Amino acid sequence: MAKLRSKCFKILIFIALHGTLLASLTACQSVFYYPTDFKYYDPARLNLKYEDVRFKTASGNEIHGWYFASSQKDSKGTVLFFHGNAQNISSHFMMFYWLPKEGYNYLIFDYPGYGESPGAPTPENTVEAGIAAAAWIRENKDQRPLIIYGQSLGGIIAMQTAIKIKDQQPIRNVVVDGSFSSYKKMGRRVLSRSWWTWWMQPLTYAVLSDAHSPEPIDRISPIPMLFIHGTDDPIIEPVSSEEMFAAARDPKQLWIVPNGHHGDLFEVNNREVRQKFLNYLQ
Repeated sequence: MAKLRSKCFKILIFIALHGTLLASLTACQSVFYYPTDFKYYDPARLNLKYEDVRFKTASGNEIHGWYFASSQKDSKGTVLFFHGNAQNISSHFMMFYWLPKEGYNYLIFDYPGYGESPGAPTPENTVEAGIAAAAWIRENKDQRPLIIYGQSLGGIIAMQTAIKIKDQQPIRNVVVDGSFSSYKKMGRRVLSRSWWTWWMQPLTYAVLSDAHSPEPIDRISPIPMLFIHGTDDPIIEPVSSEEMFAAARDPKQLWIVPNGHHGDLFEVNNREVRQKFLNYLQ
């Protein structure tokens, strides 16, 4: 998301000056994704045991993931983790390295184009990957209601996935961390941050698509929803979570974390949110 402003600005200016809307439409949507195939960290360095898994989406894309089993004999549930827009699972798995010791299984997977998942990410196939990941858990590991957690870009993908599967697969909670629910609104919010791009905000409705976004998010009801956001998030403003919370139906909660940034909410303030989250799940 950090590079969204500069790249999308150039595309929008090009559209304004030359009118090449069709050619730029896909390019502007793709600015939400910054995949890499570099392996940043090995879970073995943290003495974490994991299962290397692969499965396919409805469109035939192969998805790679890591499954971490609870270190307790009887697990308390399974978390399906949708990571953010940059890097891959080898960096994002660190966010929940502590979950297995607390009795939870979790699966983290890469969208097409990320890590060892071939292809290129799109709003449609990232959701397909989430649907396939949920199905893999149900068919191979845990048929109990699923805990869905989406961070940053993963939040909008997680919510859309929940809408797609909630009538076929039980879902226990949907947790949205530092995220947004509309590609168009997010693009407009980024453009509004600078006086010289403020006038271009309406163009986001032409070059970005919400065909695969979860709005209106009240469709997720009656699944309990939790929105978490740091007060000092430099990437996505807390007002994004406040708006989603207002739009969602009960049961719902909103946690605004003092001193929280983007992706560090379980580490700040003496890790108090970590225990609060465990209490919430129980």
